[in-house]
Amino acid sequence: MEKRTAHYQRPILVAGLVWLALLWAGFGALLHEAYQPVPLTSLVTSFPQNSPLALDPKQPTLLLFAHPQCPCTRATFEELDQLRAQTNDGLAVTLIFTLPPHTPPGWEKGTLLTAAEKMRGIRIVLDQGGTLAQAFHVIGSGHVLVYAPTGRLLFSGGITPSRGHEGDSPGRDAIVKLVRGEPASTVIQKPVFGCVLL
Repeated sequence: MEKRTAHYQRPILVAGLVWLALLWAGFGALLHEAYQPVPLTSLVTSFPQNSPLALDPKQPTLLLFAHPQCPCTRATFEELDQLRAQTNDGLAVTLIFTLPPHTPPGWEKGTLLTAAEKMRGIRIVLDQGGTLAQAFHVIGSGHVLVYAPTGRLLFSGGITPSRGHEGDSPGRDAIVKLVRGEPASTVIQKPVFGCVLL
């Protein structure tokens, strides 16, 4: 009888160990994804003169590129609100929703666009086909560029600590320091955590 019980317990034990291993592997993959940034590209260090976007002549201009359907970008919007509060609205903000080629009319409408439309003092631009994203060498949702009134790039990167998570981040802290007048000799770069735009 004991041998028969042990015979049945062994497959259950093996199945339990396999289940735990798969659970651990899945958890590891999720952690890896959360902290895996979008690859950085070459920088557009001077604001393109032929761009349909405009620089503010009196304060830094912040461009935020977003994928309209990226769930991670909600956290970036929350961080943007915090950033604006910390800098006393010392940034001219343009939010660029990148629409991949051949998207049907109205595809951009959703919770992110609705949330963006409720933000006061923010210019919203629809980037049909991703021409603006390509012109500024941006490939990930949540990528922030900050340009000085002279057109010099000050910051390139993300403002969240990881994918879809809010909280203190090196990117947000760096922009706050720039707006408060701390000089930077080179462009500050931080990782971007978000969906690929195109």
